[in-house]
Amino acid sequence: MAAVVGLTIVKKMHYRGDNNEEYSNQYWLTGSIPADSTAWKALADALIAAEKLVYTGDVWTVRAYGYDSDAVDATSVWSYDYEAATATVPGTLAQGSGILCPGDDAVWVRWKTSRTNSRGKPIYLRKYFHLAVATSGTGDNRDTVLAAQKTALNAFGTKLMDGSFLAARTIRSQTHAETILTRDASSYVTTRTLKRRGRRPS
Repeated sequence: MAAVVGLTIVKKMHYRGDNNEEYSNQYWLTGSIPADSTAWKALADALIAAEKLVYTGDVWTVRAYGYDSDAVDATSVWSYDYEAATATVPGTLAQGSGILCPGDDAVWVRWKTSRTNSRGKPIYLRKYFHLAVATSGTGDNRDTVLAAQKTALNAFGTKLMDGSFLAARTIRSQTHAETILTRDASSYVTTRTLKRRGRRPS
């Protein structure tokens, strides 16, 4: 069990008639463990400020959890409820002429690491975000990510790998201090189902 900085950022959105559907992204970062609650909050606020640029105000941050261990069953050592504090953080991406996609649709940003799997293929770190914004609702553009959202995703990806994030922290995996080679963002809307669908009737 090694010391590592983990943060889970929980968001809410409207989804299938539920105004409080939650989903989250978990990050592992380089650097020392925050010294106290104030330092944890500053780190979470900085990550949320960077993350909120990739999604619209139809999604908002409600909670954050901090971890100081890479153990699979590690429990959080810090948490903050932005909703209880009446301080939720909405996304700031401008939808413009883009079309909001259904809740299960998503966009992603990924970081290519120097590691490879047993077949020699590169290992990536990837984060998915809802809601995706398509360029338009017609033709091929219904699947094409709005240019402004892709730009924001790439900027977020860069920030977490180039040392410009808070205290020069960079993204890593839970169990590896990564060497990040490149970053990329989705050009097309993809699917990341939020809830399992039941079996079709026979």
